[in-house]
Amino acid sequence: MLTISSGHAHDILAVVASGRVNHGDVEGYLVPAIEAKLQDHASIRLWYEFSPEFEGISVAALWDDAVLGLFHLSDFSRVVMIANQAQTSAMVNALACMLPCPVKVFAADEQSQAKAWLDQ
Repeated sequence: MLTISSGHAHDILAVVASGRVNHGDVEGYLVPAIEAKLQDHASIRLWYEFSPEFEGISVAALWDDAVLGLFHLSDFSRVVMIANQAQTSAMVNALACMLPCPVKVFAADEQSQAKAWLDQ
């Protein structure tokens, strides 16, 4: 499941992944949230957090993320990914290599450092 968090700067999209992320989550929540932010900004900053309850992502959702990344390749100015589990961190680091903007991975207990880096 994907949840869009509020309380961040207007050009930051904050997403929390928990449970199992599927095609409907990406198409129903992530894509509309990105497109809504891009109506007001030429580029946005992304906070993508994997909660401790994150269980995995479906193949369809991975494909959707890849297509989304290609379609919005230049729409992100910075991306922060918060991940703790070893398997999640490896996946996140692999995904980070595919984005042309600065991407940094932080552990859950480094959220203040992540916020500071995203705000640079």
